[in-house]
Amino acid sequence: MCPFRCSFGFWIFDTMLFGDDCMTNLYDLGFLEGIIGETIVSTYDVDGQATAAPMGIVVESNERLRIRPYTSSLTYKNLQANRCAVVNVTSNPELFYLTAFKESNTNRKLSLELFEKAEMVDAPRLLAADAIIEVLVAETGSFSPERAEFLCNVQLVKASKALPTVYCRAQFATIEAIIHATRIKPFLRGNKQEQKHAFRLLELVNVCKDVVNRTAPNSRYSEIMAELHQRISLWKNESESLR
Repeated sequence: MCPFRCSFGFWIFDTMLFGDDCMTNLYDLGFLEGIIGETIVSTYDVDGQATAAPMGIVVESNERLRIRPYTSSLTYKNLQANRCAVVNVTSNPELFYLTAFKESNTNRKLSLELFEKAEMVDAPRLLAADAIIEVLVAETGSFSPERAEFLCNVQLVKASKALPTVYCRAQFATIEAIIHATRIKPFLRGNKQEQKHAFRLLELVNVCKDVVNRTAPNSRYSEIMAELHQRISLWKNESESLR
């Protein structure tokens, strides 16, 4: 793996060697039918700017998957407009963090250094992903009052030939905490039931923080957890000021 530093200062490990990758399928990547897989979905916005966001997807078959973004999200708008996307598979917490909290980046956007153009669809893909799934939208529907559902046809699946890496509890606890944190901010601004859910999620984030601090103190994982707690404290103060 070759690290490169993005313009906003973080190290990203470039494990996706597209010149030496291999064709594969969804099942080989560990996806199971009906089970949510945590990924990062990348799209182009109306101005042609590459963007990405963490998102759970559900595989329907080896050729089809479902993406369920919130209708208030940029990913939803981009999927509606462009009818395509790239589903990026990674276990890199840094990528989840950068794409989840874009407001901390320059101009509140992701650096173009993170992306290259997809092969089969008009969408960007993350250079540092471990695998990519290029998809076209086949059908659009409603999953819930707040979320849409896009049924997508798989056009291309590629994976890197990166070496296996040891399982690290801190790595996956950090990703879990990031995913929880993306839901805390909107819930804090919601009704009483949603606010209660936000505090339950905060308890889960604290559990993840304990795991990280015990298994990987003074690491980039612990730095991300500290930054997450700073963000959450700010969100709590903002929500209290609105009451």
